[in-house]
Amino acid sequence: MEQKFTDNAFIKFMKSVGAWFVGLWNGICSFFCKLPKRIGGAFVRFGRACKRFALDFVHGHWTNKLSYLFMGAGNLGTGQYIKGVLYLLVEGAFIAFMALFGGSAFVGFFTLGTHAMDTGDAVDEWGNPIVAHGDNSLLMLLYGVCTLLVIIAFAVLYFKSIRSGIAARKVKESGGRPKSFKQEIFELFDQKLYKTMLFVPILCVLAFTVIPLVYMILMAFTSYDHNHLPPASLFDWIGFETFGKIFANPQIAGTFFPLLGWTLVWALIATVSCYFAGIFLAMLINRKGVVGKPVFRTIFVMTIAIPQFITLLTMSNFLHIDGPLNTVLMDLGIIKERIGWLTDVSHDSILPRFSVLMVNLWIGVPYTMLITTGVLMNIPKDLFEAAKLDGASPIKLFARITLPYVLFVTGPYLIQQFIGNINNFNIIYLLTGGGPSVPEYHIAGKTDLLITWLYKLTIEQNDYNLGSVIGIYTFIACAAFSLVAYSHTSSVKNEEDFQ
Repeated sequence: MEQKFTDNAFIKFMKSVGAWFVGLWNGICSFFCKLPKRIGGAFVRFGRACKRFALDFVHGHWTNKLSYLFMGAGNLGTGQYIKGVLYLLVEGAFIAFMALFGGSAFVGFFTLGTHAMDTGDAVDEWGNPIVAHGDNSLLMLLYGVCTLLVIIAFAVLYFKSIRSGIAARKVKESGGRPKSFKQEIFELFDQKLYKTMLFVPILCVLAFTVIPLVYMILMAFTSYDHNHLPPASLFDWIGFETFGKIFANPQIAGTFFPLLGWTLVWALIATVSCYFAGIFLAMLINRKGVVGKPVFRTIFVMTIAIPQFITLLTMSNFLHIDGPLNTVLMDLGIIKERIGWLTDVSHDSILPRFSVLMVNLWIGVPYTMLITTGVLMNIPKDLFEAAKLDGASPIKLFARITLPYVLFVTGPYLIQQFIGNINNFNIIYLLTGGGPSVPEYHIAGKTDLLITWLYKLTIEQNDYNLGSVIGIYTFIACAAFSLVAYSHTSSVKNEEDFQ
């Protein structure tokens, strides 16, 4: 009877795992199938907004019509003088910015420079060559991105000023009195306090996240590589040429696809091993009769308290071919020659890959253990007692009670861990540096992930456009997987069922 329960529990568990992957694949297909329709809907909404914008001009008051040319005119016409003057000052500041700096930066964004550095044959009185400094494509791209964001911000304020003037005119025509500047300021610290509190964080996100992100993405559409390094030389826009280069160039394609496969295998094994090992460790520590539970939890938490790069550098030395592990094994007579735990090239370099997976398991298990410990302590004990009375085996208890509860709470964390392992730069680079090297690969080794290959292409090889393209491909894959996988977790679909 117990064997029957065990077999049924295992079969149902494997079926549920298979159904989850099938649902994930269907969700990804559905996402991309609906994408054209969503893009079309966005254009339809944009067209409706343009139509409303034109009708507001035709049927609007003359002060509102004037606000299409002079920001704040609609507010001035309804008695909102301070607000109208502020809008007008914003327009004046924008015009001054574009005249003094923004105009040339905007043009430079499209040209990326026309005059390269020229050393020539001329020398000064001491015999040093005279350098004629040219345009810096890198700075012109950066200034252009900043100018475009300023233009977008001004456009938002421009349309907001028009809508504000129209709303104030409607209030006045209905017999009311538009809000004064003082009342709107009070609202920013009362009903609209969330806007005031979010203003600085959003500004920081734009400055330190959005601008660098857009800047790096645009590099993928340029010829910025080791042959075009500013300020010595210029680079130019080349469109999607580099995107196709990954598939058209045999050496790059022969590196990209093997590394993509290894990256996915690494992320899957690293995530699943740490997840289930953490659950097992948490269940083991929380069993009845275990003495010193806080002590065991503290021991494992200490591995988190130590900075990760220190642990990785220590393990790199420990697993070195001349490191302590090989020395001890040889002294004990277990091995006759030193083993390249991180450098072995035999058997398709399986040993270095296995080594980095084991080190990742050592580092990642405590995180899952801490998270699942809280979940395990909140599972109703009555469920286990009732299942045991019905003859359920330990495997069935785990598959039908423990695992569903843990997955419900930690589903988003599991997805985040998978994406984090795809971009897990530290473990690979600090342990093996991506090695052992493979002659057939383009600036990559056997344990390299896409993220470490990207680093080598940019920092070591100066192929910034190729590195940016790989980053874009990785981002698209991670974003699509995250959105679809998260929408298929029980945390989202059955949120109301959790008690």
